[in-house]
Amino acid sequence: MHFFNVIKWIAWKDLLSELRNRENISSMFFFALIVILIFSFSFSLDPKSTHELMPGIIWIAFGFTGIIGLGKSFLAEVHNDCMEYFQIVPAPKGAIYLGKFSGNVLFMLIVEIILFPLFILFFNLDVLEKIPMILLIFVAATIGLSALGTLFSALTVQIRAREVMFPILLLPMAVPIFIGAVEATRGVFSGDPLSMYVDWIKLLVVFDGIFMVVSFWVFEFILDY
Repeated sequence: MHFFNVIKWIAWKDLLSELRNRENISSMFFFALIVILIFSFSFSLDPKSTHELMPGIIWIAFGFTGIIGLGKSFLAEVHNDCMEYFQIVPAPKGAIYLGKFSGNVLFMLIVEIILFPLFILFFNLDVLEKIPMILLIFVAATIGLSALGTLFSALTVQIRAREVMFPILLLPMAVPIFIGAVEATRGVFSGDPLSMYVDWIKLLVVFDGIFMVVSFWVFEFILDY
């Protein structure tokens, strides 16, 4: 099967399965909603404090909702005894990884786009004019998280303590992504010139490239192992 067809069909299958199942999206949504409610009722923020604290709160919510979704990337294949088919199917293993990765990126972005208006509503954020730059940061950070999350999900899906091992492996590696995302988002919220936070966006892009290339090449070994 053609390399790009494999990517397209796996991504489409995963996205359709998640949207039909709704188990993941509902658990991710309610977790993020709880985070928003707790922080919104815990702090009485003035506009300056909101711009300082909100990026951290947003990426706590996005990061942990991402862990819920990414950790289950390969669970359907395990439950349906399909992991062996991934190993023997006459298709490049890298294409399988990119298909799962693409499905995860699209699914996480859908969840983030649904959740972000709730942050605007509950914290009275005045960021409508900054939406394009915020979306750019969301996409850059989500690519990095999904690249790592897809790889570690494949690595841990068949071990007994996968719910514990997945975040233990993912979170330390994802620290540069979270730092870059929080600092870039803070720059946008504060109305700083692009030159003051563009280096954080470049950091996200660099780590996205590193994580994607390494994960692409390591995935075949993990799948065969």
